[in-house]
Amino acid sequence: MTMLAEQVDGVIGVHTHRDTLAAAAVSPIGAVLETTDAPAHGRGYQRLLDFARSHVPGRR
Repeated sequence: MTMLAEQVDGVIGVHTHRDTLAAAAVSPIGAVLETTDAPAHGRGYQRLLDFARSHVPGRR
């Protein structure tokens, strides 16, 4: 069985709320690299995409 750490460079987790989104960039072995939050609308979604690309630029 292949381990997740062998398949990705990191994981982005998102916790949704009605008005906000909370996200975390996590290393393949589970270390939290960075966290952020954003409003739940178009610009907020773009901010989370930029966050993901910045903190885990490889395979997610």
